[in-house]
Amino acid sequence: MLKINSLKKIITIVAVLLPLGAILNAQPVPLLTEGFEGSFPPAGWSTSQTQGNNQWNRNDFYSRPNYTPGATGYCADNDDDANSNQSRVGNNALTSKTFDATAFQVVCLAWDVDWYPKPGLVELQAMVQVTNGSGGWVTVKSYIPGSRVTTRDSVNISAQAAGKANNQVRFVYNELSGGIKSYWYEIDDVSVWGSMPYPPPETLDLGISEILRPLDHEDPGIPFFPSCRVSNNLDTTAHATIRCVMKEMVTQNTVYDDALTNYSCTPGYTTVTGFEAFVPLANKVYTATFTVQHPDDKIPMNNSMSKNFNASQVEYEITPILMTLPNVPDQYGAFVPTADYAEKLGNQVDHPALRCRIARLEDMEQVYEDSIGVTAFMPYDTVTAEFDTAFLDTSTYVITFWATDIYVVNISNPVWVDTFNVLEGIAEAPADANTSLDITTSALFNAGVGLSYSIAKTSYVNLSVYDALGRKVETLVDARKPSGTYCISWNAADVPQGVYFVKLTAPGVALYRKVTKIK
Repeated sequence: MLKINSLKKIITIVAVLLPLGAILNAQPVPLLTEGFEGSFPPAGWSTSQTQGNNQWNRNDFYSRPNYTPGATGYCADNDDDANSNQSRVGNNALTSKTFDATAFQVVCLAWDVDWYPKPGLVELQAMVQVTNGSGGWVTVKSYIPGSRVTTRDSVNISAQAAGKANNQVRFVYNELSGGIKSYWYEIDDVSVWGSMPYPPPETLDLGISEILRPLDHEDPGIPFFPSCRVSNNLDTTAHATIRCVMKEMVTQNTVYDDALTNYSCTPGYTTVTGFEAFVPLANKVYTATFTVQHPDDKIPMNNSMSKNFNASQVEYEITPILMTLPNVPDQYGAFVPTADYAEKLGNQVDHPALRCRIARLEDMEQVYEDSIGVTAFMPYDTVTAEFDTAFLDTSTYVITFWATDIYVVNISNPVWVDTFNVLEGIAEAPADANTSLDITTSALFNAGVGLSYSIAKTSYVNLSVYDALGRKVETLVDARKPSGTYCISWNAADVPQGVYFVKLTAPGVALYRKVTKIK
């Protein structure tokens, strides 16, 4: 039976081995406990020796008191003095039953000991050893001859046992020659604890991250090959079915249906090609829908993406050319999102809609959307659009302006995307003046961007890149870093052109920088 005072000692020792935060969150789990209160050896335990006779018994076998720190109840006792054994005792081991630590990253062993060697004798050893069943026994604690030790001892045995199933611990008494070498070697209240459980395996999540083709406008009568990008959150390749279906928007008739089976979706992003060509008819508007399916993908929210496109013989374009509000980089209080839109191709556009959307940058949750209908947008005309007032909390946001035609097809080239901070009252100071994130090359780039970041003190740092919709594109840094300034490059050769956000996260700090990939 585990004694109360011994349990307190175990918790105190584990707290020394691990940071306080880890202890509060780790909730140590007992994997092996033995107080030697029942029959000896306990169930699952065993004794062995390579030479001489076994000397491990319960202390009452020798009428010996329990001298370990708990000093109550029984203990295990290797009693050389009581045995009066003049022959050598070689590697006399008391071996525990197996314990399973496959679920834990940290494993600790604690025990009470009273080691009492004969004074002046050196040809003997008392050891504590651990095995995981595949690598032999590893000595994790040794007691020197000539000096009595009465204490509760502990050792971190993560290197030997963490993540392993067939672990055992043993207490070994070994004489290098014959004769009575010690009084006794008592062991009590053996405890093994596991903490910091391994996270469960990450669930496969495939998603359609971008539709590359069709474009917003496709030339009528000209075939094109549908294409999309698929995201894969795991570090292994998944083979999925990717499907493209197109419907004529007015009639909702399916005019195209093709699937790629067993398609290799590599970690990160995969550009999907290989669909059959599609020939759009003149003056038709279509909806293209891409889906990805895999039996292990249990997160369906991002498995599908749709896009409207037209094949009109007359092209339309209304593009935002200037944002007046919000103020960048800092906007104080409520504001009226305002932008100028211009028709650029010299064509009258009937019944377009000018649109504005705002999302919180941290999680890309949409917090505002408004649209303004226009009866007709005249050739080369410019219109100032003032949307409904936006009332936003203090945070960092992404704002997007664009226009759509009567079929809700985007007709802006390009859309306007910008980032801004909403502040209340006077300007707010940064969380830590010594923490920064800077672009060391041009924010407009073709293949890569140079970044520099500084942190005020040793801490965990995450530096990641997100696209304009808030989807993580790449993690650049995810580690504990000493204080200082660091330089790093983002190789963006394989990502499509567009707006991206670099986010630096450190304790109490979140910094963002916008970069744009151009052709």
